[in-house]
Amino acid sequence: MGAKLIRFAVAALLALFILVVGGAGLMLLAFNPNQYKAALINAVQERYHRTLALPGTLELHLFPPFTLRTGPMRLSEPGSSALFAQASDMRLHLDFLALLRRRLVVDRIALDAPHVVVQRDANGQFNFNDLLPPAGGAPGGSTPGEAPSHMALVVRNLSISGGDVTLNDGRTGIEGRLTGLNLTVDGFGDAVPGPMRLSARAVFVKPSLNASIDLKGQLQATPQGAVQLHDFMLRCDGSMLGVKQLLSNVSGSLDYMPFPAASGRAGGSLKVRGLLIKAQGQNGRGQPLQFDASLPALSWAADRLETAALTAQALFGAAPTTVHMDLHVPAASGPAEALRLAPVELGVQQGAYGGASALQARLAGSLSINVPAMSAVLDAGSLQGSWRPAGASAKPVDFALQGHAAYALAARTSSFDVAGRAGASQLTLRGSSLKNAITMSATVDRLDIDARPGTEPGAAKAQAGKPPMAEPAAAAPSTDMAHMDLLKALDLDAELDVGALRVKGMEWRHVQAHVHGDGNVLTVEPFSMQGYGGTVNGSVQLQWKDARITFAQVARNVQIEPIVEALSGHDALQGVADASIDVTSRGLAPVNWLRELDGRVQLKLSNGAVKGFDLERTLRLAGSLPLGGLDRVTPASGELRTTFSAASARFDLARGVATSHDIALQSPLLHVTGHGVVDLPAQTLDMTLSPTLTGKLPGEGGARAAELQGLRVPVRVSGPFAQPVIAVLWSRAAAPGAENLLKQRAEQALRKRFGPRDEEKLREQLQKGLRGLGR
Repeated sequence: MGAKLIRFAVAALLALFILVVGGAGLMLLAFNPNQYKAALINAVQERYHRTLALPGTLELHLFPPFTLRTGPMRLSEPGSSALFAQASDMRLHLDFLALLRRRLVVDRIALDAPHVVVQRDANGQFNFNDLLPPAGGAPGGSTPGEAPSHMALVVRNLSISGGDVTLNDGRTGIEGRLTGLNLTVDGFGDAVPGPMRLSARAVFVKPSLNASIDLKGQLQATPQGAVQLHDFMLRCDGSMLGVKQLLSNVSGSLDYMPFPAASGRAGGSLKVRGLLIKAQGQNGRGQPLQFDASLPALSWAADRLETAALTAQALFGAAPTTVHMDLHVPAASGPAEALRLAPVELGVQQGAYGGASALQARLAGSLSINVPAMSAVLDAGSLQGSWRPAGASAKPVDFALQGHAAYALAARTSSFDVAGRAGASQLTLRGSSLKNAITMSATVDRLDIDARPGTEPGAAKAQAGKPPMAEPAAAAPSTDMAHMDLLKALDLDAELDVGALRVKGMEWRHVQAHVHGDGNVLTVEPFSMQGYGGTVNGSVQLQWKDARITFAQVARNVQIEPIVEALSGHDALQGVADASIDVTSRGLAPVNWLRELDGRVQLKLSNGAVKGFDLERTLRLAGSLPLGGLDRVTPASGELRTTFSAASARFDLARGVATSHDIALQSPLLHVTGHGVVDLPAQTLDMTLSPTLTGKLPGEGGARAAELQGLRVPVRVSGPFAQPVIAVLWSRAAAPGAENLLKQRAEQALRKRFGPRDEEKLREQLQKGLRGLGR
């Protein structure tokens, strides 16, 4: 890319030199340049429809060196006042004796602070094409038969200091500037190459580039367009395409010869020899990058291209996840519009050290290239390899894919159609892109997320039970963030269809999603899946600017037990659920999502149970109140459960803490209301339930408990999700006559224990046992 930019800049400057030098040669023959200044300005306007401004006085010094000095100069675009080129001063040191022999020999051209605007339209036409002589023609655009057509032009030395070149290429999208341009060239028009040196600062928007450029070599160039650059070395130091601290060196030799005008063919022949490329730098995360390539020979003449074998190696990232790549393109020859390279092979290997992930893959296929159109098609492509995720006990995942792909640089379009196997999944990927906008569809028969890196049977359940706050934010894998950055950069419209999905131990079917991203917002809508007797529908939206994530989901007739167990690691709730979730969070790392969770969750359950305690059993034991304190505290037990026919709750979330004031539960025997707080990041809860007996309890104690109908006995459930504590708060029981009833029950129990004789001890124990009643 750097060589192309330099070629554009040099060509534009040459066009300016040819115009001015060719016209100046006529004036020098008469030794009175200023009387021709108006004629030169008019000639430029008539022939090129450009405005040439020479506000200063042309100075001609006859003493050696024989010098013509133009002073400030400005040249416009054709038919416009817009700037094409300007310079603060130009000096031509001429060979006077050569002028007498009708040869224009310039010992030296010196340009101070020139500014040139180089533009090319979508059809490939540059804004200086009208200034260049035709192949085999004369300088200055002269036609055969005119006097200047027989004057040979030789420029022995060209010097530019403090130049500025603006480039806008509508065909390739290149847009940027070369500033601080310094150029010295010997041997324009000579029979042998001369030394050249160019240095500049390249600042480009497209492609992203901010680097210092230094080019040196042996150059021979003629006004007719022939260029030889031998033993050149191009050095680039800066940043390019996201690569920071880039240091690259390109060396070799090239020869370009335009076709003779008599042939009627445009273009010419190009030969490249001994091309070597070496580059190193860092990616956006500071990881090292290296690249080396070698192309011994390439020849392109007319419509035929011949190339030797190309080899390249690259290294990306730091240990232990360093990626090594090697590319081999065989020697080939054929039409430049349909050059076939087979087989092309690309190998990728990522080493495994200390339990890090490992990857081995090889892409092979037949590559057809249209060099003039800058397009390529990969046919019969095959990608095979194995990926072993991180972890000492992780098992490798083999993959084998086949298909084809196509890419066209000028139109910036691509397409792909790939099918095959990855692990236990059969998949198909189809899509296309237009100017970085990607449209694709993906179909997968089965996707097992739990079988990805380092996940083993049962690991999902164990991990789900681990409090998220136990992991610091730094523990989030950097690859997750890299994936997020990749998604942000995509202009994406994709359809996803997964036949069966396994994630965190859950099994879902018919998962379908439409994914749309425009660089500002990534939206998954609609989203749907089926499982556990019901359906889930909704949407997910990620706003990149403030890293804001919105979840809107609706579940219908879903068995909630396996979902709760998978997400929390605890089997605490059963039933058929209808749920509505509308929450937002912030941050790109999943480890932070719970801490930033805000919104609302509404839940309705039927024919289920809450595990850990049994409210009916609690009331059944009301006839045997505890002695030594009314309130009873016991750990939750997985063997106990409170069944219900219907239950509902609404939770308001703020920073991951869910608060509810309208918990309700209904069964044939109980009516329960409640309120409480659930801290999701800390995985703790503190809820108070108030059950009221509304029916007759069966079995032993049922008749005695019937006397407590209408009694509300608060039950507090608190502590960590893994091991909550159940406190039955008899001291806060409420109902008409509840205090007298509980005293009566306690007195009966104590009399049975101590007998009728020990009244003093009975009163003491009764006072102690009823302590706190009615508070």
